[in-house]
Amino acid sequence: MKPVGQLQYFKSKVDDKLYPYAVCATDTSDDPKPLIVEISPGAWGNLSAAVARTETLINMAQEHGSACVALRPTGRGNGSVYQNYGEIDVLEAIEHIATIYAIDHNRITVTGASMGGAATWYLISHYPDLFAGAVPFCGYCDHQLWEKPGGLTFHMHQWEEASWKSRSAAFTVENLRHTPVWIVHGEWDRAVGGGVPVEHSRQMAKKLATLGYTHKYTEVPETGHGCQTLEIWKQTTAWLLEQRKERYPKQVSLATYSLRHNQSYWVTIDQLEVYGQRGLVEAKLADSVLQVQTENVRTLSIGPIDHQHLIDLSLDGHIIESVDLQKQEQFQRDQRGDWTIGPFNLFGQKRPQNTGPISDLFYDGLLLVPGTIGTKEEKFFNTWVADNAATYFRTRNGGVHRGGIMGENEVEIPVVPDTELNDTHLQEKNLLLYGTYASNAVLAAWEGKLPLTFSNQAIHIGGKSYTGDRVAILAVFPHPDHPHRYVAIHGGVSPDAVTWGSHLDMQLLPDYIVYCGGETLDWGFWSNEWDF
Repeated sequence: MKPVGQLQYFKSKVDDKLYPYAVCATDTSDDPKPLIVEISPGAWGNLSAAVARTETLINMAQEHGSACVALRPTGRGNGSVYQNYGEIDVLEAIEHIATIYAIDHNRITVTGASMGGAATWYLISHYPDLFAGAVPFCGYCDHQLWEKPGGLTFHMHQWEEASWKSRSAAFTVENLRHTPVWIVHGEWDRAVGGGVPVEHSRQMAKKLATLGYTHKYTEVPETGHGCQTLEIWKQTTAWLLEQRKERYPKQVSLATYSLRHNQSYWVTIDQLEVYGQRGLVEAKLADSVLQVQTENVRTLSIGPIDHQHLIDLSLDGHIIESVDLQKQEQFQRDQRGDWTIGPFNLFGQKRPQNTGPISDLFYDGLLLVPGTIGTKEEKFFNTWVADNAATYFRTRNGGVHRGGIMGENEVEIPVVPDTELNDTHLQEKNLLLYGTYASNAVLAAWEGKLPLTFSNQAIHIGGKSYTGDRVAILAVFPHPDHPHRYVAIHGGVSPDAVTWGSHLDMQLLPDYIVYCGGETLDWGFWSNEWDF
């Protein structure tokens, strides 16, 4: 009997809402089967086509003589690029499908074309120990290659560069050490009408070759953006079905710009030294000696390693003898640059899932909270800017888009006035508060708990002051009462000061940005102590 695809729904941990994905399987036996995740920019808008696509993949698997499950997630909308909320959608869909079908977690692979190819690059470079193999078709992976006469296809502010680097697989290519990739691109593909310059794939193939990583590169001659021919699709599907993840590698590479994507196998970066810059760990186990080299890393954890004996650890040349890494151990660089063994109390400091930047708000449930307790004018502008932020985030995906093409998402960020927040909101949600201590009831309750104050024509933070008749700030901090969550503040010295920040692309912002009217005064990333 020919397998029939279907829609399934899972309840997201982010907002307790149901979200769909398409799935098809060769069979429903208890034998663990490989899972192919296909990423598409059009899955949300045409669910029936998404189901049909999974059926086609399963037919190809059967032709290959292999059992298989095919998944097509929706990513919270066609323009999400499967990042932030979008990537959580993929991870939750995989988790849910494993409750329905027997999945071999060592044989989960991912593929996609165009924006789906870009999402494929993103997912394998940010989750290096999840996928056994990947096939990006005509996918973009380096923001620097989107060029046109006069500059980039899209304008990029200085404060957005770190975010674009963190999202581009070209800057974390080391993470693909144990993820074989088959790259496919059309020879004549260019940035025209949704096309992707072939140079994206050419450059990534060169980077992988330089590192000696397992990869294949197929450049389809005399073809533009439509390089995913049926024959090549069949070949790459068969190749994906043959891939199996290495679970206990002796060598691990991990590159990251944030602590949101901070783990590869038995290496975890717990803190960077300087945020907004790349951290790197190269670790190699030979016999009973583990050689580890780091760049821009302050705190890291190593283990558990599949090794029966004590290990001598060389950490940036600092020798720590006889370490038991059959369990995870934590290490930290002191002020002299020497490494010591922990554990270390990171409470109150930056640490995984509580480190910023502002885009980190969009992995968990977020509420936009306009202040309503001030003057009528303050209430008007706080509410207007909050409502606009919800719409602007959805229509522009918070600034993250498909090369030069803006993409909408289906993320509905709730706007809840300050006086209507309940204890569940305060404990379980990230909060973006609009206003000041005088105009926002939630902020008023935390006056003195946050390192930010407002005075007449001035904002004071961390020993710095910024003055101006319309000076305003948008900044992220740990939640004062629930430090596993965030509080961000968008407030200014005049009722309408925040309106000049209404067009900021929030997913591309650093930890803080200060502006006065149309002039940017300062921006940057907090230290591990959440100060300058």
